[in-house]
Amino acid sequence: MEAVRRNLQRFAQAFNTETRLAVRSWTIHWLGWLWPLLLFTLISGVYKAGTLLDMPVAVVDADHSALSRRIVRELDAGSHAQVETLDGGLQQGLRRIRAADDYALLYIPRDFEADALAGRQPSAVLYYNSLFYSAGYYSTQDFGGLIGSVNQDLRPRIAAGMGRALPQLASVSVAYESLFNASGNYIYYQQFAAIVHLLQLFVIVATVHVLAREAPELRASSPHILRAKALGVRLLGKLAPYTLLFSALLMLELFLLVTLNGARINGSPTWMLAITVCYVMAAQSVGLVLFIFTANRFSAYSLIGLLIGVAQTYSGVLLPELAMPEIARLISIAEPLTHTLHGLFDQFLRQAPAESGLYTCCRLLVYPLLAYMIAKLRLRRRLDLSPA
Repeated sequence: MEAVRRNLQRFAQAFNTETRLAVRSWTIHWLGWLWPLLLFTLISGVYKAGTLLDMPVAVVDADHSALSRRIVRELDAGSHAQVETLDGGLQQGLRRIRAADDYALLYIPRDFEADALAGRQPSAVLYYNSLFYSAGYYSTQDFGGLIGSVNQDLRPRIAAGMGRALPQLASVSVAYESLFNASGNYIYYQQFAAIVHLLQLFVIVATVHVLAREAPELRASSPHILRAKALGVRLLGKLAPYTLLFSALLMLELFLLVTLNGARINGSPTWMLAITVCYVMAAQSVGLVLFIFTANRFSAYSLIGLLIGVAQTYSGVLLPELAMPEIARLISIAEPLTHTLHGLFDQFLRQAPAESGLYTCCRLLVYPLLAYMIAKLRLRRRLDLSPA
């Protein structure tokens, strides 16, 4: 019991000392809440509409018939496309797509209506720029239903012109239930994933900065928290204020997401808080290991961008996990961001059971456990022998 009491005192001493340092540090203020909230405001403004509407779409109508004008008019009436008719032909439309002036291009060929009424199955082609990712794809959303409606209207006219009656088709009743399509709404998917992903960046940078103050070159301006006995306990106390700070920051951003943007949490906020705390600890572990295995803090800073980019690429946000090759799936499993998004989406979008939150927390706690073991072996040597 005496050993436990001493360790608690060491933890409290390190916690209080680091808290006082953090309160007086403008660097921590910028990393801990000023810059993250500025980025949150910017991202909220970008995703304010919730989904993509009125995407610019160019139309080259070489037919100028009643049918082609109907297609253009109804495409423009849809919610996703804002149509502009071009007079310069197909080449002008392709140039506008390459110059990013339009997200998609609809080309209606000459004699389109005549060929359609004659049963020759002409094609109205819609090109879209896939380099815009979701923006390019969403500009095409209304086109499939529009062409289906046109085909349904033309079939009786073509059959009447041929002197034949349409065959009776079986009446098919389809009943289905669909899971909520989170990717169709930026508030529930891209914006949510973006703020979770960006938090990792600030956590890792802050962790490297805090640890670098203990290195020889900067130690004169910082108390020697990690120089005394019981390195492991003091390390936990030193990082604990930032665990609480960044956990509170993410929960505040989620609160603002719900309050200002009309999002709704379907699961348990308590489990979201637990997953958030474990996620921050996992991100701190990445920063700790990065600091230990780099020669100085500048090398660590330069590698953070690479790690964050890999985390975003293989977390399932940009590329679906089921579409990844085997090596990419292994990278995805190794990233704490992947497990965090799985767990938070479970709680944010659906009423996931408690087992889902517990499973996510257990997986995320593996990272601080491994980092703690590495720090016990190598952190003091890194602080003694390497520059900040």
